[in-house]
This record gives sequence, structure tokens and C-alpha cells, in this order.
Amino acid sequence: MVTLRECVRMVVVQFSFTNPAAIPEVVKRTEKESPAEHKERKTHSNGVLVIEPTPGCGLVEFPLGLEQAGFELVDASYKERIDPKDPRQRRTYHMVRFVFCRRESAELSDEFRSVRDEIRFALQNMAENAMWRVRVFDNPFFFKDEEVQDQRALSVNLAARDTIVQPNGELIKRWEKDDQGNRIGEGPVPIVPKRQLCVRGGTVQIVPA
Repeated sequence: MVTLRECVRMVVVQFSFTNPAAIPEVVKRTEKESPAEHKERKTHSNGVLVIEPTPGCGLVEFPLGLEQAGFELVDASYKERIDPKDPRQRRTYHMVRFVFCRRESAELSDEFRSVRDEIRFALQNMAENAMWRVRVFDNPFFFKDEEVQDQRALSVNLAARDTIVQPNGELIKRWEKDDQGNRIGEGPVPIVPKRQLCVRGGTVQIVPA
């Protein structure tokens, strides 16, 4: 659990994909990350892990919860990034970022404002159609590459996508298994998250679904 205290100026929701075909077309594409950009990004990776990696989380409540807590969606982008686990920097992954700022300081470009409703719809689809492994970091806040004292930015990192809805809208079904990997029950059942990432009482938290 992490509190959305007044010093939290920004919440960045980052989805990590291995399949670029799953990225919404409406999200703007940016240039592939260069080795120099990769190095600079890693120099800013000095946040504190505040929610441990938690698999199998649904997100259906999360986008609206952020808005109800006073944050406004101001940007969305996609970038192919260098995998930090590859020492040769040849392997990549795909990152989609949705940026929420406190409403009183939010600034939107005219370009983004014109597609924001479509972006919201795409984000909600991503939240409803899959489960994710969630990690949350409390990071310093940077503005124009300069750290702003006494301001923070939360990074909600979502990986290990597990699709739960078929393209036709039907829920995907699987056999449930016991601790030894043996099938249990009378047949496959719909996949549903056992946990949800949500915003409640001014905090970002993971709760039982």
C-alpha cells in the first residue's frame, strides 16, 4: 500500500509487452530507445520499491480510481526499449506509458486532448482484458531532467501479461490445478483475477478480488 500524499505529483502507469501487436494503435509511437537514452534512464532508476511484485492482478478499477483521486491523464506513448538483462543490448521489449498528473498542475497538448477519450478507452480495455504482475516504485520527480525537491512520482510497473478475454469478448477458460499440478473440478472455468490493483482511501493498494 502507498499513499497518494500531496508530494506525489505524477503517477506513471507502465505496461511491458513482448508482443507489439497487443499495443493499442491510438497510442503515439516514439523512436526506439538508443543506448544513450537507456543509460540516462538507468541513472534515474533510484526509486524505492513500495509494492512488491504481485502476479495475477486485475486492473479494472484502477484508471478511474486515479481520476477520482485527483489525477488527470495527460499523455500516453509507446517505445521499444533495450532489455536491461541483456549485456549486449540487442534484446528489446515494448513499453506503453500512461502519465497521470495532479489535476491542478495538469497540462495537455491540443493533440493529446483530441484523442484522450480514445486513449482512455484503450487503457480501460487493457485493464479489463488481462491480468498483470504489479510492482510500484516511489521515485524522485524530474522536470526537464532536473530533480524537483520534495516532489515524488509513482511508477506502477505492469508485466507478465496474462490475457483473460478472447477477441470475441468471451472469457478464456482453464482447468484449475492443485499444488501438485493436477487438474481439479469438472472442467475448465473462466480465468478471473484473485487480486485487484485499486485506489481506495487515497492509497494505491492490492486487495482481494
